[in-house]
Amino acid sequence: MNKRKKIVLKKLTAVLLVMSFLVMSVSCGKGKNEEGYSEKRLATEAFGIADSGDFEYNGSGGNGARQLTEQDIQDMSGGNAIIVYDDNHQYVTTIIGKFYDKKVTDMENAINSLDGIATLLGFEKGVQFFGMYGETNAQGYTHFTYQQRYGGITIAYSTLRIFIDPEGYVCGLQNSFVPELGIAEPKTMSNADAEAIVQQVLSYNNANVRIFSEYTKQVFYYLNDHVVNCMVVYTDNPSAGGSFDMPYLAHYVDIDNNSYLINIPTSNLNEGNGNIDEYNTDQYFEDLEMQSWSGTVTLYDGRTEQITVPIGYNSKDGLYYLADKERKIACANWWDFEFNNFTVNFKTSTNNQDWDNEHLLAYYNYIRVYDYYASLGVKSIDGFGMPILIGMDYCDQNHNPIDNACYMGRYVGWACFCSSKANNCNQCIDTLGHEFTHGVRDGSMGSAIYQNELGAMHEAFSDVMGQLIEYKLEATTDTEWKLGECGGKIWRSMSNPNLYNQPNYVGDLYYVSPTRVDDVYVNDHGGVHINSSLMNSICYKLNLYGMTVDEQLHVWYNVLETLTPRGDYDDLYAALIFALRVYGLTQYEQPVKTIFDELGLSGDRIANAANATKPGCGRVRIQVSDAYIDHSIAVIILTAAGNQIEAFPDEKNNIIDCLAPAGQISVFVIERPNLNSQTQITSLDSNGNFFASQSSAAIFSVTEGQTLDLGTIQ
Repeated sequence: MNKRKKIVLKKLTAVLLVMSFLVMSVSCGKGKNEEGYSEKRLATEAFGIADSGDFEYNGSGGNGARQLTEQDIQDMSGGNAIIVYDDNHQYVTTIIGKFYDKKVTDMENAINSLDGIATLLGFEKGVQFFGMYGETNAQGYTHFTYQQRYGGITIAYSTLRIFIDPEGYVCGLQNSFVPELGIAEPKTMSNADAEAIVQQVLSYNNANVRIFSEYTKQVFYYLNDHVVNCMVVYTDNPSAGGSFDMPYLAHYVDIDNNSYLINIPTSNLNEGNGNIDEYNTDQYFEDLEMQSWSGTVTLYDGRTEQITVPIGYNSKDGLYYLADKERKIACANWWDFEFNNFTVNFKTSTNNQDWDNEHLLAYYNYIRVYDYYASLGVKSIDGFGMPILIGMDYCDQNHNPIDNACYMGRYVGWACFCSSKANNCNQCIDTLGHEFTHGVRDGSMGSAIYQNELGAMHEAFSDVMGQLIEYKLEATTDTEWKLGECGGKIWRSMSNPNLYNQPNYVGDLYYVSPTRVDDVYVNDHGGVHINSSLMNSICYKLNLYGMTVDEQLHVWYNVLETLTPRGDYDDLYAALIFALRVYGLTQYEQPVKTIFDELGLSGDRIANAANATKPGCGRVRIQVSDAYIDHSIAVIILTAAGNQIEAFPDEKNNIIDCLAPAGQISVFVIERPNLNSQTQITSLDSNGNFFASQSSAAIFSVTEGQTLDLGTIQ
């Protein structure tokens, strides 16, 4: 289970030692086949006229087709349409409602529905689509998913979904396509040159990692409202395990400027475009004869439980395997897989009796989560039944146990999860459901932006689904919506986030405004493991309004299958309303609106955060000068009671502005000029110097209802 470590500062002027983020790690309902499992209907071939094989949109948006207005869409939708724009209010990102009056029969035909809204979406003649897949849910709604290309090259995180109702008519879309691109004339860079630039950056940070050269490729990356021609290079994530369990980093190298651009944590090499079938991992299960093991397992608190798990017997070697032929789930030694060239050393027994207690618990509970998703029509994490490997005895290269549970991504044909003996996470359905949902969301979306609001939503999807699955399976007696309670250690609370250093609403204590600079070592990628409580709170509050666990499970899974990689809280709101309508739960539309308002998620969230108040608190405000606009900066406010408030410059104004408890505080600064630099930790002294030694930290006073302006970091 992913978690976040608190910085330990024992006194008001104590030395700040380290800042790290430990987090819960990491997509896909499909149409059901005759076995009741999900199955994507892949396009048999790319369609269209482009040489690359992509469908090239040449609609008549600027050549005679009447462009629809918002009012037209409202009229077609009986006044119930929801239309969401991007942050600059220029282009539509979500439509829930009708915008096309003809029936849609296939993926290519669905593209025609965009003719009348091309202007709203910012599409120009020649925008390229690649049809990824279609999927139909149990309610008869079909989602067609497309990825954007530019000059025949994929644009990272650019996805479009068109929704078709059971009668065959368009009923909505979500859009992460980059608008108004023009004509692409991409330069190229060799794989070796791109990897050399990445290796140089990593060497500055003393990171010894693997580069997965087989996945290096050219892409376009949408950064700060413009598209950058890039190479993407995948490596190990040097922070995985110790801080969070996104096991890989996608490094983007700017081809035009021959420079390092940014890295994004990911659990999926090649962002979903690789061919996993070449590994034939399902063949490991062919010679197994299915038997079972029944017996008693011991829980962390001494209680016992009777369980039965499937066991595979191989007559060729006379061994029993902790493996399930039907579900294609197998247990193996993690160290061998991670550090010995992906060797799959299966957990076996000569007598089907001497199984490890913790291995049995992990295997048993992952099967329970697997079966719940299968009941939704999702076979494994990808809908295709991808084989699952549970890496037992999760550890580092020196065999030291790692205190985490995680989804380690898809590699060499396996969906990989890890189980550790350093904790009791194997006994927590909410934790294992969290990890499994990371995989399901990856499978659905193909990729996800793990930064700021979008990263927090990514984490929250796993919290929400893990918690709801635990309640659905009656695997807990908890009534306070805690996470991890069945393992004896609570990581988060959905009913009272402040207890675990998470905000109750936008601008609350611990809230993190979207940050300009992404840095796991300094700002947790913009608070992805801090702000996850906001979406968690939506789920908890819907429970208070009377929505049942079953209803919530269907609604949230539908939302997960609706959003695209750049969908933010505004798109989330629309997706929730869409899901409520799909499942006939429209009585909750007003409660959803009320909850979004209460949480400060409606409207301008930066303004909402700046105007937030809390009894017993004042505000602390620090300006960051332009000289530090591209630096990674964090401020740690240490209170006399030992509380720690972490705050970062906001994305829009480069201002640190946060609530803090009234009383005495000291202020520490964590700063890193760039990814090639070491992190330095300093303090604010009585002379207003933000880069004083840690032992020189001055004491300041926060007054309830007042703002303490501490000057400028310069």
